[in-house]
Amino acid sequence: MEALQMARRALRLEWVSIGWIIIEATGALWAGVQAHSVALTGFGADSLIEQLSAGILVQRLTLQVRGGDAETVEAAEHRAARWAAGLLGLLALYLVGAAAWELFGHLHETASPLGMILAAVSVALMVWLARSKRVLGQALGSAALQADAAESVVCAWMAATALVSLAANWAFHWTWVDPLAALLIAYWVVREAREAWEEAHEE
Repeated sequence: MEALQMARRALRLEWVSIGWIIIEATGALWAGVQAHSVALTGFGADSLIEQLSAGILVQRLTLQVRGGDAETVEAAEHRAARWAAGLLGLLALYLVGAAAWELFGHLHETASPLGMILAAVSVALMVWLARSKRVLGQALGSAALQADAAESVVCAWMAATALVSLAANWAFHWTWVDPLAALLIAYWVVREAREAWEEAHEE
């Protein structure tokens, strides 16, 4: 019963994530395009990937809540974890490509008050969601939920990176901060993707 209650709580967290991600992705992508910010646009792209990952995980948790047999739940678990790892990999590819494009002078970031507000709210919310998902993922023995928690951490870092980048550009006109920060985050994302993939293939 306790496991079922935890699964229900995890499912509620995923629906909260999906609701916020819709707002986050729309706002960040629009503001990022307007400001020519790789970090802010990458933050929006990360939100889209989280949307897909959260949807996959909702399916897996719904199976468990509805009393699916252990074999079916385990199969859904591995499938969800593989998707989460793959989506993190796609995010890393985007960040490297977009950061390189900006470093070679094809983009010039401008200030975005909307982006700064959105990023600040997202940092706080995603840190809370990541911690909650990680605790529940460990309790349920769910690699997929822990991988999704890692994606929430990535989202928080992306939001923080975008916030620092936009603030640095607004205050000091340091446009070089944006692509360098995005490259550092890309390295971290690759590591998390590898760990999530390994967890998905554990027996």
